[in-house]
Amino acid sequence: MNFGLIFIFVIIIAELISILFFWLLAKYNKDKISLASVLKGILERAFICFSLLVGYPHVLTLFAALKIATRIKDESKISNDYYFIGNLVSVSLAILYTLLIEQNILLTE
Repeated sequence: MNFGLIFIFVIIIAELISILFFWLLAKYNKDKISLASVLKGILERAFICFSLLVGYPHVLTLFAALKIATRIKDESKISNDYYFIGNLVSVSLAILYTLLIEQNILLTE
C-alpha cells in the first residue's frame, strides 16, 4: 500500500473516532456540536499534521498564537473563525508553494 493511501486511511479513522469522542463529550456537557465546529477541528488537525509531515514543527507556535488571537475580544467586523481559518489556509498554501518550488528546483538540477 502506498503512503498516500495509508495517510488518508489513518486520517479518516482518526477523525471518525474524534467526532465520536467530541459528540459524547458534548452530550455530557449539555452543549451542541455544530457541523462548522467539526469541520474547523478537522481543518486544524489537517493543518498541524501536514505541517509536521513536511518538516515544519515551528507551525505549532504559529497555531498557538492564532488560537490565542481568536480568543481576544475585538469589536472588528471580522469574525474570529474567519480570521483563524483564513490564516490556516494561507499558511498551508505558503507551505505547499514552498514544497512545490523546492521539488521543481530539485528536479531541474
